[in-house]
Amino acid sequence: MTNNYDYKEIEKTEDGILEWYKGVLLKERLLHGEIMELLLESVTPLQEFSKDTDYRKLALLTLATRLFNDAEAVKNILLWGLPSQAQMINRDIIECIMLFRLFLNNAGLAKRWMMHSVEFQPGDVNAKLLGIGVNAREYAFYGLLSHEGHANFLASISNVQEEVVEEGMRHTFHFGSSRTPWTIFFVQYGFLDLFFLLHLLLVEPLAEYYFQHSDTVVYMSWANKVDKIVAELEDLTIEVNKRSSENELDIEKYIVELIEKKMRLKEFKKILFGNNDETTKIE
Repeated sequence: MTNNYDYKEIEKTEDGILEWYKGVLLKERLLHGEIMELLLESVTPLQEFSKDTDYRKLALLTLATRLFNDAEAVKNILLWGLPSQAQMINRDIIECIMLFRLFLNNAGLAKRWMMHSVEFQPGDVNAKLLGIGVNAREYAFYGLLSHEGHANFLASISNVQEEVVEEGMRHTFHFGSSRTPWTIFFVQYGFLDLFFLLHLLLVEPLAEYYFQHSDTVVYMSWANKVDKIVAELEDLTIEVNKRSSENELDIEKYIVELIEKKMRLKEFKKILFGNNDETTKIE
């Protein structure tokens, strides 16, 4: 077992890894910036206050602010090389998107959420949305991200590296960030998880709101930029899959080692590779 418990050295290592990820993941950083610009533009009407501003508008602006900050937090945590820690915030993004959808359609619930600090559980919110004919597609990822974010072994493997050596098995516990092949893999797919959720946010609830509260020409200009983001996301998905192909054999070997620890192969491969397609279509 090899570790470094000197905090100053850990900080120094983290700083170096941050700079490395910022260079390697330049496309992800640029795409993130474009998406954030579109998010900010779409919520501009929410920032027009008067003494008669209703609770729904305040609730939506509160959620939009949290969504923006969540997305920034995920980006920064991933760039630190801490993918496991980022997934719980991705899960919070799902909850915020679902509430945004709900309050768009129900001002009374928005007021209850603000005035009475009522907590709406994701399952209950999804049931309410289905009841009014709204399909919150992001909810399909809630259980998966919960599984990846909670303190189970599967959600923690990016913090521990196993390596077969002559003496047997060597374990390296990564206190602080790391850039092992599997950590890099999870960082890249953490960005894809984030972008997929933000894509849904842009093309569905934010588009619905912005269409209702902006000039048609302004909205169409914004929508065209969103369409370009979707194309960029598809290209990035293909590129990430190609980047990961060199490490795939090592990861497959690692899966086999996990199976010996009673892990389920299908579940783990689904998390890592999705449908195992060379490309993932963004709908």
